[in-house]
Amino acid sequence: MPNVALHVLQEQVSLLPFNTLRLDVKARYFAVVQSVTDLERLLKDPRVAENAILVLGGGSNILLSKDFDGVVLKMEISGRSVVYEDDEVVDLALGAGEDWPSVVEFAVANGWGGIENLALVPGTAGAAPVHNIACYGHNLHESLLWVESIDLNSGALCRFRVDECGLGYRTSIFKQELKGRQIVVRICLRLRKRPILNTSYQSRYESVAGELERLGPPPYGVREVFNAIVSIRQRKLPDPARVGTVGSVFMNPTVTVKQLQAIKALCPEIQYYPAEQLVYGEFAVDQDRESERVKIPAAWLIEDMGWAGKQVGHCGVWKTQPLNIVNYGGATSREYLDFLQAVQDAVYRRYGVRLDPEVVII
Repeated sequence: MPNVALHVLQEQVSLLPFNTLRLDVKARYFAVVQSVTDLERLLKDPRVAENAILVLGGGSNILLSKDFDGVVLKMEISGRSVVYEDDEVVDLALGAGEDWPSVVEFAVANGWGGIENLALVPGTAGAAPVHNIACYGHNLHESLLWVESIDLNSGALCRFRVDECGLGYRTSIFKQELKGRQIVVRICLRLRKRPILNTSYQSRYESVAGELERLGPPPYGVREVFNAIVSIRQRKLPDPARVGTVGSVFMNPTVTVKQLQAIKALCPEIQYYPAEQLVYGEFAVDQDRESERVKIPAAWLIEDMGWAGKQVGHCGVWKTQPLNIVNYGGATSREYLDFLQAVQDAVYRRYGVRLDPEVVII
């Protein structure tokens, strides 16, 4: 943690240490929040009440395009507590500032299943439902019970059941209708003592089942699935200690069956799957329903253009995961944005597909 006074609203603070892309921009005001009481006190400060608020967790899914002329609240509310337990499940409540990779390790160490496929996803527990994190066949909403947040208008503590959170592909009610109106302070997960393993994920690049087989023989449990996911991610993704990264920058696009046929003419082996599904898989599409929509992997399109491993200035496409657009060091926000635009334009020119950012651009 950089030398920042806790619980105190400071001025003109560099956000370089607080975003994993390592962009050097400043916040007009900045404060660290370690409890709900801290947050309630800060919200009464006129400087907070009268300015735009940006909530930062791990800073791992955000692109700071310029200095932020408002208040940045760095969420560090900690705490892990079992709020319910029986022979089948454990309900684990987490402070919004809890480090997500550490939460997954904690669950696995206790033999609790449900989030092992989300190993090494960077960020905090509070940000997880905001972005509805998902990877390797598992969506957070499959394990989420509820979210608690502070209403910025009334100051009231609110609780949203999972079905009230508007969770969709990389989105939630906190990212849409309630954006700027609620600050997440705590979440609760339901984990299983008798885990149901999910090893179905497979893509052009890897499969969970294949990684498990490579690492050792069955039987497999949550520890083995966790180890397989960690192995895949460490082999495939950039090391945040070496390069600036925000993970996957673009969402996988949905296209019509008619568009899919045109893309297949350029990229015959392109994978596709139902638009509402996370996991790749074979399925039949009705060629007569040209307006039906399917989802395709953005990484495949970028790689098919020959951009995997391409570097321009301080920015580049990561060779083994083309959805990672990285800052090799020293990139400005403008340089990084220009490089993203170049990737988007190149994909659009070749395939007629516009890639939408997954990363939140501020």
